[in-house]
Amino acid sequence: MVARAEELTEQKKGDEAVVEATELAELDPKDAIVWFVKGKAHYVDSQFDEALACFSKAAEIDRENPQIWHMLGYALITLDRLAEAEQALEYVKATQPTNSEAICALGICQSMQNKPEMARRNFDTAIALNKNISLAMMEHFHDKFFSISKDTASGTKAIIERILETLKLIR
Repeated sequence: MVARAEELTEQKKGDEAVVEATELAELDPKDAIVWFVKGKAHYVDSQFDEALACFSKAAEIDRENPQIWHMLGYALITLDRLAEAEQALEYVKATQPTNSEAICALGICQSMQNKPEMARRNFDTAIALNKNISLAMMEHFHDKFFSISKDTASGTKAIIERILETLKLIR
């Protein structure tokens, strides 16, 4: 059942994945992986409050799993709970210092909080670890948030745009 819920999540069939994962949670409510899978299903189905609740439950059961904290960070960013997201992603960075995706997400979170120096350091680290993943994440974030945000400082926008242009040139 876990594999089926994961497969549906990967196929972006969020509503079906939620149904499958809900059944799993009813069968084994003390399994962190079940709550993690359920959280991902809700996340894919754009049910971010529910996703956060599931990731939080998973983290209560298994406090040291960086994958849980990684997805918890994404849910918190989506819900604009940036200080909490930063803490979750800092934990992932500390436990998985080569996780370029989490480090790039941390930089994005810090950019959203107008912390350009910290963001820049994390972007540099993420790019050094995996340029392609970092570029894809930054482009997506730029298109969905930065380019339309009125709240982001111009200096922070400039940093992101310079990094993106540089990365595109050396792609």
